Amino acid sequence: MSTAATAVCVAPQAAAASHRSQAIALLDAALVAAALARNPDAQAVDVIDLHLGFVQPGGAGLHAEGQVTGGGRSVCFCEAELRNAAGQLVARAMGTLRYRHPPSPGA
Repeated sequence: MSTAATAVCVAPQAAAASHRSQAIALLDAALVAAALARNPDAQAVDVIDLHLGFVQPGGAGLHAEGQVTGGGRSVCFCEAELRNAAGQLVARAMGTLRYRHPPSPGA
């Protein structure tokens, strides 16, 4: 398995009241998408550890990009950045994700 997996998630509009929850959802989606891109045999992933850091209010045109930074067959380490339409950093996330694989035949 390669660690070269990147995913991008976009929210064209943002409401000021939902900034934090929208930021968390976008960062989470980018982490999960990157992890699944790295291991297409996985059925799903569970986020078992998540660290968030907010830098500034986001505004409109938010997009998150996640990438795999390491891991093995069952656990994946990912990072994601959330930027606004101007390309300014809004928030960062680091996560540890566990892969869920389909049951083995005959198990």
